[in-house]
Amino acid sequence: MDQVPCDLVTPNLATTADRKKGSTMGIDWRAFGEFIAEHQRFVVLTHVRPDGDALGSQLGMVDLLEQMGKQARPVIGSRLPVRYRFMDSEKRIQRFGPGNDCFQWADAIIIVDTGVWAQLGDCGRALRESQKPRAVIDHHLTQDDLGAAVVLVDTTAEACGRLVVEAYDACGKSPSPLAASGLFVSLAMDTGWFHHSSTSAATFDLAARMVRAGAEPSTIYQQLFERGSLARTRLLGRMLERMQTRHKGRLAYSEVLFSDYAATGAIPEDTEDFVQFCRAIDGVEVGILFIEQADGAIKVSFRSRERINVAEIAQTFGGGGHARASGATLPGPMTSACTRVLATVEAALGDCPPPSAAPGDEENASCSALPG
Repeated sequence: MDQVPCDLVTPNLATTADRKKGSTMGIDWRAFGEFIAEHQRFVVLTHVRPDGDALGSQLGMVDLLEQMGKQARPVIGSRLPVRYRFMDSEKRIQRFGPGNDCFQWADAIIIVDTGVWAQLGDCGRALRESQKPRAVIDHHLTQDDLGAAVVLVDTTAEACGRLVVEAYDACGKSPSPLAASGLFVSLAMDTGWFHHSSTSAATFDLAARMVRAGAEPSTIYQQLFERGSLARTRLLGRMLERMQTRHKGRLAYSEVLFSDYAATGAIPEDTEDFVQFCRAIDGVEVGILFIEQADGAIKVSFRSRERINVAEIAQTFGGGGHARASGATLPGPMTSACTRVLATVEAALGDCPPPSAAPGDEENASCSALPG
C-alpha cells in the first residue's frame, strides 16, 4: 500500500465543541486516509438537484484529492442548477449520462452530502452495478446501505462542508481560494445564511477561516440572492397566493403545480427555498411545500422550528433528511399526496400548545384552493 497521505489523526475538535447543545460526534479520519492512499482516480458524487452544501462539499473534496496528488472528477446525476453555476467557474462538474465513462475510469468513489440511494438520480443505477470501493461522507440522519467500505457520518455538523474541512485538516492541507468559496457556500446555505438553529459560534469561526482562505461573502451573497429572474418571482407569487394554514395556525402549506412553469416561464429549480416562506409565518411550527413533478409525482419539502422532527415524518413516506429540514416524494395526484401528508403532520403536532398569536385557521380548505 502507498504511504498514507493523511496525518491519520482526528482533527482538533476544539472549534466544534460548542456546536448546538455543546456536543459533537467527531470523526476518526484514519479510515479515510487509508482509503485515499489505496486509490489514484476518484469520482466524487453528490445528490440530485444539488444545493450549495452538496456542490461546495463536492468541489472541496476534489480540491483536497488533487492536492494529495490524486485525480478526481465531480459528477452529478441531474442538471447543475443555474443558481449555483458560479461555483463551478472552471466547469469541472460533469452530468452523468450515456457516454460518461466515469465509473469505468475511477478506482474508487466518494459520495458527499447524502447516504440515500434515492438521492443519487441517474448515478444510482450505475453505482449499484459498480464494484468499485466507495466512501460516504455525510451529516444527514437518514442513511441507506450504499455498500461503502468507509462511512463517515456526523449528524451534529451543520453542513457537510464542515466535514470536508475536517478531512483537509486530517490530511494536513488547506482549501484553495476557489474551494474555500465553495465551502463558505456550504456553511451559509445549510444554515439559512447563518440563522438556523444549527448555527453556533463554531459556524462563524469556520466561515471566517474560509474568508481568510479566499471566500468573498459579499460576492457570494449577490450571486445567490440578488440574481433571481422575473419568472421565479412570478412563480413565488403563485405559491404565496395558495398558502393556507391548519391546526390552529401551527401548520402552513402551499403547492406548486407543474403547469405553473409554463405559465410563468420559471423552471423547477426556481422553487428552492420557497418552503421557507411557509415556516416564516408567526406561530407556524411546520411548513410544507408540495411540488408537482413532470411525471405526476409530488415532491414534498418539510421545515420545522423546534418541536417536530420532520426527518421522522419524511421517512414514513420513503424520504428523510434533517430533524428541521427534510423531504420525500409521493405518488400523485396532488390532492392525494396532500391529504396523506397533512394528516400525518397534524397527528405529529397533536396537542402541541397553540402559538400565542396564531394566524387564521383553514381546517377545511382543500390542497388546491386556487386554480393553476
